[in-house]
Amino acid sequence: MQNAKLFDGAAIDPSHRGDASISADGALPDRLGPAKSPVRFGVLQGQARIADDFDAPLPDCLLDAFEGR
Repeated sequence: MQNAKLFDGAAIDPSHRGDASISADGALPDRLGPAKSPVRFGVLQGQARIADDFDAPLPDCLLDAFEGR
């Protein structure tokens, strides 16, 4: 590890830096890279408003326009 400090991180495994690399240890090569960040649910909680009549039927004139009549 002492030598790794001399090269300012150049000798550290690329996967630890977040770079993608290819490993061919087994029969098939594998692509190694950083894990994707997890999906965060509820990020906009309290910032969006949905009307009470959100799922109410459309008026006939708008429905006709959507259906091309």
